[in-house]
Amino acid sequence: MNAFRRPLCAAFLLASVASAVAQATPPAKPAAPAPAPKPVASTPVSNEPTTTTASYGDWVLRCQKIEQAGLPPRVCEVAQSVQLQGQNAPIAQIAIGTPPKEATRLTILLPNSVSFPSSVKVSAGEKDPVGIDLTWKRCLPGGCFAETAPRDEVLRGWRSQESGHITFTDGTGREVKLPFSLRGLAPALDALAKG
Repeated sequence: MNAFRRPLCAAFLLASVASAVAQATPPAKPAAPAPAPKPVASTPVSNEPTTTTASYGDWVLRCQKIEQAGLPPRVCEVAQSVQLQGQNAPIAQIAIGTPPKEATRLTILLPNSVSFPSSVKVSAGEKDPVGIDLTWKRCLPGGCFAETAPRDEVLRGWRSQESGHITFTDGTGREVKLPFSLRGLAPALDALAKG
């Protein structure tokens, strides 16, 4: 019976101490209401879109409005996402654009599983077995970027082709060849030239 009273006594003692502390502590003052947020000054919205896209066959022309002194009013590129059959996410992206104050660039984004040193090759049609080499520029968590400045005659040759290939060496040292479409590239490049 004595053993039974000790836990009850200890519990009662703890409750008494907690009650005494609660009575000795003055009640907290109610918190002052938070000040109302100041309204943010809104900037006027332009009647012109900041981003536009247009589809040309399997290529998409993407343009973004730039509001910086010394730069053109819009920067555009034509691009295509390459997907493998049965997959939802693209495995590669290929883009052709002209950055401000630079020559036309061909950029390819591939998965992070690539080998170094290596390069990326892009060829179009059966009459272009050699293709052009792209140099790796950087790898980020979203993928690795390779680019080059293609000669005008290369892009002119691609206009008459139906398909091409992106060839690279993956992280296991295996050569991977990804097909991409050139359908619609000619009108997409014409639209890109008009800016």
